[in-house]
Amino acid sequence: MTPEKINIAETSFSATLTDSNKTVFKASDPIDIGGGYQIIPIRPAYSTYYSNETTKKSKIVLHFTVGSIKGDIATLSKKDNKVSVSYVVDRQGNIYNLFDDTKWSYHLGSACIGGNTDMSKASIGIEISNFGPLKLEGGKYIDAYGNLYTTLPEMVDAIDYRGYKYYAKMTDIQIDAIAYLLQYLCKKHGIPDTFKPDTGTPFASAVLAKAFNGIICHTDVRKDKFDFPPEQTRQIIDRFNTLFHPVPAPKLEPKVEPIPEPVPDEVKPSETSIETIADTPATLAPSPKAIEDTKNSSIIDIIIKLILALIGKR
Repeated sequence: MTPEKINIAETSFSATLTDSNKTVFKASDPIDIGGGYQIIPIRPAYSTYYSNETTKKSKIVLHFTVGSIKGDIATLSKKDNKVSVSYVVDRQGNIYNLFDDTKWSYHLGSACIGGNTDMSKASIGIEISNFGPLKLEGGKYIDAYGNLYTTLPEMVDAIDYRGYKYYAKMTDIQIDAIAYLLQYLCKKHGIPDTFKPDTGTPFASAVLAKAFNGIICHTDVRKDKFDFPPEQTRQIIDRFNTLFHPVPAPKLEPKVEPIPEPVPDEVKPSETSIETIADTPATLAPSPKAIEDTKNSSIIDIIIKLILALIGKR
């Protein structure tokens, strides 16, 4: 099925709530979760596709459906099957809730690391409506059912993972809806809003799988699955962190300009300073005029003494 036909099918399901088996679902009041997104609870006339047992949740598991919304909903709500998930997110960003997320259904398979029952009970499953792995044949991207998906490379992620080299892209609005749903569920259930660091690499043991609290993918607990390739999981992680854990911009310290040393003006003596200097006794050598005056005074004294001596002889 091509993306154009998928879009038509999603619009039709949103309007009629009728799946590919002609089962009609009834919607209840939507739940706002931020960002303009809503959870739309929908239910068929029966509830035998999940267990009504309430269980403690410590994980969220991401899957993709390898299909489109009408078939996805039909598969996940089969009577008496008990293989389902609480949430399905389509390419238009619609979030459908199939049963209360405090309940559970099998969604991990018998080969699940940690055990299908224990891990399914401890986790909330989210199916992302997406055709998943594709093969390139003669310029055409072919889906898992042998049908044409697209001829446009921009509709595909080139990812080499577990036997496939191409995967159908998620839409931006779909990734946004997933991010807001994850944040809502983590807050509601007290689940750490962190992803398994080495996403796409299975847990090394059942003990580690059971002990992990946070967000994982089907490929983290199954060696034989391809939902999700790590590169696509990182698209979700990047958007989630941008919305809810943005990296703060580096704090810029204010630039302090050095204060220049003041340049003194040309010193000009004031009247006060002149007076002060005049009142201060001179300690410097006498001036030439003073020396000359002293010499003149001594000559006069000698002449006077000679005159007085001559007068006295008479």
